[in-house]
Amino acid sequence: MEASDTVGELIVLQEIDLEILRIKGELGELAAEVSGLNETVEALRARRTELTGKLTEADERVRRFQRAVEAGRTTLKRLETRSAAVSNMQQHFAVRSETDTARRNLMSAEEDQLAAMQEVETLREQLTGVEVELGAAEDALETRSAEVDVSRSGLESELESRTSKKKTQEGRLDTKTLRLYQSVSGGRKDSALACLTADGVCGRCYTAVPKQRQADIRAGRGLAICEGCGVILYPETSDA
Repeated sequence: MEASDTVGELIVLQEIDLEILRIKGELGELAAEVSGLNETVEALRARRTELTGKLTEADERVRRFQRAVEAGRTTLKRLETRSAAVSNMQQHFAVRSETDTARRNLMSAEEDQLAAMQEVETLREQLTGVEVELGAAEDALETRSAEVDVSRSGLESELESRTSKKKTQEGRLDTKTLRLYQSVSGGRKDSALACLTADGVCGRCYTAVPKQRQADIRAGRGLAICEGCGVILYPETSDA
């Protein structure tokens, strides 16, 4: 195979490879998008579980403080009744001291109950907000997942077709040329070939090419590698 023909076949192979990279990139982006939506849903579900647990605990505190308030009111009422029945000052001061203490305890319990009730209200509002967000996120995930499945199916069919064409195109090249191309193109996301310009520099990185190598490239005496960026060089005037 003439060098110009070889370059032409390599350019075709490269076009197929770049298409394969594009398809794989799009598949990766779709997968990342769905993964991100899944992560959002899972994070919101975890937050809902967390808030539900906190709300349960806060409700229990409200009930506990409510019992303390009821007990405190009962104690205060009992002490007030007892105060009315005392027969001397010593008993009066003793009951009064107990009453003052009971009243302070009741006030503290009422404050605790109010704070717990406010916490419950805040948690309920937060939980409602999270449930709204979660519903929207789940809907978005379901809708987008269906769309992605369709897109993925098309891309996978396209990838299968390109992969088949790649194998066919590789069969047009001799082993040495194919290995050279694979060595140069491996890991690249851009062109593995570049023309040798009329000025004698690499068309990609503009590194100057020695004159003897320029002559060999233009004469089609084999393939050459750019010393600057490592691409395969071919004549600017190549029919490829």
